[in-house]
Amino acid sequence: MNNDRVFDYGYAGKEKKEKGVRTLFQIDRDRIIHSSAFRRMRNKTQVFGVFTLDYYRTRLTHSLEVSQIARAITSILNKKYGLSIDADLVEAVSLAHDIGHPPFGHLGEYIINGELKKATVGKFGFEANAQNIRILNFLEKKFYDSKNNKIYGINPSLKTIDGILKYKLPYSLSDKNKHFIYDNDIFILEKLHGKDFVNYLKKYSGFLNDKKNKAAKVQFFEFSRCIECQILNAADDIAYATHDIEDGVESKLIDIGGHFKVNKYLKESGRVRKDSIDKIAEQVDNFFLNLMNIFKITEGKEKEPMHHIKVKTDLKEFFSNYISKFILNIDLEERQGGIAKMKSKPGLNKKENSFIFDVPIDLEEDSYKYALIWKNGVNLEISALKEISYRLVMENREILLNRYKAENIVRKLFSVFSDIKNIKLYPDDFQELYEFGFYGGFGKAQSENAGFKVMCADYISGMTDMYAMKLYSSLFDARSFSDTPHA
Repeated sequence: MNNDRVFDYGYAGKEKKEKGVRTLFQIDRDRIIHSSAFRRMRNKTQVFGVFTLDYYRTRLTHSLEVSQIARAITSILNKKYGLSIDADLVEAVSLAHDIGHPPFGHLGEYIINGELKKATVGKFGFEANAQNIRILNFLEKKFYDSKNNKIYGINPSLKTIDGILKYKLPYSLSDKNKHFIYDNDIFILEKLHGKDFVNYLKKYSGFLNDKKNKAAKVQFFEFSRCIECQILNAADDIAYATHDIEDGVESKLIDIGGHFKVNKYLKESGRVRKDSIDKIAEQVDNFFLNLMNIFKITEGKEKEPMHHIKVKTDLKEFFSNYISKFILNIDLEERQGGIAKMKSKPGLNKKENSFIFDVPIDLEEDSYKYALIWKNGVNLEISALKEISYRLVMENREILLNRYKAENIVRKLFSVFSDIKNIKLYPDDFQELYEFGFYGGFGKAQSENAGFKVMCADYISGMTDMYAMKLYSSLFDARSFSDTPHA
């Protein structure tokens, strides 16, 4: 699998010429960087909308930061254990891990999934991680086989796709709400793990989708991720827990007064397991104590010279120390040993845990030999920072007002572009895709015209926040009438 691409097309001759110049994964990384989907992330929401202040992070800057953190983790693990995890592969995976996100972040993902399911009577859904794969294998038009009328996207390596795949559960075998891949990509699971893996999923899908087995489902997702995907996931968590919090402090949405709101929320929300609440609350306390020391909020004390500059530099050091601490407290354990420990536990319900024992994944393969683990309780610190962000940023009144407007934009756009009578409103390339049958496999002949609805989801999810707002205004705001054709 190390040198295999998803499709047997388009690269063989070029890579032979480039032998010794760029590796397989360097080519993948470069193709991702040069893709239009990658560039569009600069105008897609991370936490704050791109229509807010210009120094806040976007999906693009977030992906670059995740890439840097992931490379650091890779370097440490390679040196510590004498491994040869490919840093270029990890970088490619990190840069591409969010290109499938629609406008307005997870809200856009939720709305498009709901609208697509409704429009296709549950036959199809939308998921951002699955859309990453769809962009790389189809929507990013690098290779077109005119003889056979097929598009192969940038035709990435299977290893790159595997590193991005967080959720190896086909839509038809999932709960259809989130965390799935598209049924059209089941062939990738077969290429990665064989047909036995897909049969395994069919056998256990009912068990995994039972709400009582939520923890088991999480365990399956973690267990079926290769080491590159685990590194990506850890780097993503670190970036989210630190950089997004830093933006929250810069915007003054997170300040000392938020301490009590977060602790109250922790106890009442039900988002955190009861046995972890006190430990996470302790980390929340530590965060706000350190923040208070940085701002030096003491009654009657005069501000020292260059107070604002010192606050900014101290904040940078504060968050940098968090990142360093998290990276240095990542470790590995052999998965075979972990399974042996599970089996040896007294009173183990083998029926409930056999879904892990039976996973047809080769644990001798380098990418699946190890499980990444957190040491010294840093996972609790990461959880604390996430809760602070959720309570003080994501649930801030101004952010919620913008989310309401964004929700209306996405729903309205879907209502327009899911109606086949409006096909001429699509850009030329999408009209060609539909006309020449690229969405025929989704059910063009069916009464609900599912293929057209899937194309609608592809089109809207590829928009930037700015483009979606501009298009919405063009469609629904009478003041936007213009003689200039819409781009």
